[in-house]
Amino acid sequence: MVLSGDDLTRLDADRLLLLRKLLPPTGVAARFADAELGVGTAAQADRRLVFLLNADDAPRTRSFRLEVRHRVRELWTGEDLGLREGEVALTLAARSGRVVVCMRDA
Repeated sequence: MVLSGDDLTRLDADRLLLLRKLLPPTGVAARFADAELGVGTAAQADRRLVFLLNADDAPRTRSFRLEVRHRVRELWTGEDLGLREGEVALTLAARSGRVVVCMRDA
């Protein structure tokens, strides 16, 4: 199940595309490293999702580690963040979040 407060009969194409990125539901919850809830991960069969959150009133850098090389993309925008390995650090705007999709490089 995906919950949306939008009137689905009136969604414009961009908003509908955004909602479709949540389908199908995975049934896998993110696991956060600590109570700050700044970096969370959810492993799926073919990819790893990384949730980066910034509740501060100023920009903040969040990082996570990839043990092997992965293709990294931003879920919502589709922005290709390149092939990454080791520590990946991304800066988040104040009071924002990002979902990063990491797919192991073949």
